[in-house]
Amino acid sequence: MFAGSNMGTSLSAEIMRIENMDRCDNVIERAAEVFKAGGIVAYPTDTSYGLGCDPRNPDALERLIAVKRRDRRVGFPLLFADETQCGLYHDFQSLERVIARLFWPGALTLIVEPRPDVPAHITAGRGSIAIRVPDHIIPRGIASKIGGPIVGTSANRSGGPSPFNLSVALGQLGDEVDLYIDGGPSLAHENSTIIGVEAPETEEDTRSIKIYREGALPIAQVEADLRVDSDAMRFWSARIIDAEI
Repeated sequence: MFAGSNMGTSLSAEIMRIENMDRCDNVIERAAEVFKAGGIVAYPTDTSYGLGCDPRNPDALERLIAVKRRDRRVGFPLLFADETQCGLYHDFQSLERVIARLFWPGALTLIVEPRPDVPAHITAGRGSIAIRVPDHIIPRGIASKIGGPIVGTSANRSGGPSPFNLSVALGQLGDEVDLYIDGGPSLAHENSTIIGVEAPETEEDTRSIKIYREGALPIAQVEADLRVDSDAMRFWSARIIDAEI
């Protein structure tokens, strides 16, 4: 269920407030309509509020870039309904599958190589994309409803404060967003942790894990969970290293 809200503002943007996360099908349906029409939505996640569109729509993506005030060459993270949907954009190798099993849905973003058929407007010409299955019904439900990923960048201007409450997103983005979904304050206080898997130098080597950003999921927890997983230890060198970024 949802109710309209003006959040005490004079904004003309549509705002939907979730009253019950277990009964939010109407919110997901409306958001999917906006996505399919090429619109932009600010929505709650298990970390900060996200700003999204359908990345398969080049015009929508260019508009989101303008709203975000973000360098086009940086690229955008993608949020998926589940690991199966992720497989349309990336061919998982063994350790990545273990990581996905252990930490998804959750606050872990993986830097991976896109499949060759992923459009260039999505990859921004880069050799990697950022993917995640969040632990929140709204972004997963939208991705499921539209049959593909949604852009999962934070709902702020580039360089602005991360929005863990919708009011922070509203204050920065205003009427440039078509739909705001108010899911209340986030339970998190940090954005997702970002890691990648380093390819082995030889066939005999196992793989290392690169840290791009430590966030809501502590790296110590990632390492501890990997160390007790028998599948992980088959493929992992037990090295966790800082990425050169």
